[in-house]
Amino acid sequence: MSKRKLCFKALVGSHNYNLNNEFSDKDYKIFFYPDFDDLYEGGQYSKAFVSDDEDIEYHDIRKLPNLLYKSNVNFMEVLFSEEYEVYDQELYSKIIVLRDELAKMNLPYLYDACLGMYMQKMKEFNRDKGKELPGKTYKHVMSSYRILDFLDRYQKFSFSSFKQAMQYDAKDPVRELLLNIRLGEYSFDQLEEMISKKEQVIRSFEDVYKSAKVNVTLKEKFEQLIKVSVKTVLIESFNGG
Repeated sequence: MSKRKLCFKALVGSHNYNLNNEFSDKDYKIFFYPDFDDLYEGGQYSKAFVSDDEDIEYHDIRKLPNLLYKSNVNFMEVLFSEEYEVYDQELYSKIIVLRDELAKMNLPYLYDACLGMYMQKMKEFNRDKGKELPGKTYKHVMSSYRILDFLDRYQKFSFSSFKQAMQYDAKDPVRELLLNIRLGEYSFDQLEEMISKKEQVIRSFEDVYKSAKVNVTLKEKFEQLIKVSVKTVLIESFNGG
């Protein structure tokens, strides 16, 4: 990674949602510019590094437009992080100005993506609940509920604040509920009933998401922004910058 120019580093995960506890590691995503070899070989590089106190994923900045267009919330949250290290202020500033519009660029896809994540986490919950894995099991169901609650909160904010929808204030009762789920304060039957009721709520306003117009113009604008930035960095590297 040392030969590639970095764009920015963003905190993601439980610390971003204000759902971390004393055992929570810090997770980061770092975006970088491709070098000539990356372009020549045609790949879009990603790599993960894990240490005792933090996990870091590295991603080619060229991946970001498509990830955001497909409403991958694990990547969308990098636009609303509580902690940044910025290496390219010019690009970072241009991205942040667009973040609220980018977040709602493809609401139909966002709804489906979140439901897909929810179902995957419930599959993992059902897989692990019969095993001696209480920590993982409760974490799965907490994630399931949080994803559904995000969809609920985001539409209640009229899609105006992704950050408020994903992050919980210290006094928010849902935050306390989620932390109690993580601690195993509820039986599996209680959790399944709780999740089932929440899913019914989310299904009731599916049309609110699905009827929203997809902003293809913004997608193209963002793709062009990244393309120009990559080109500029490559020219600088060829010129010895």
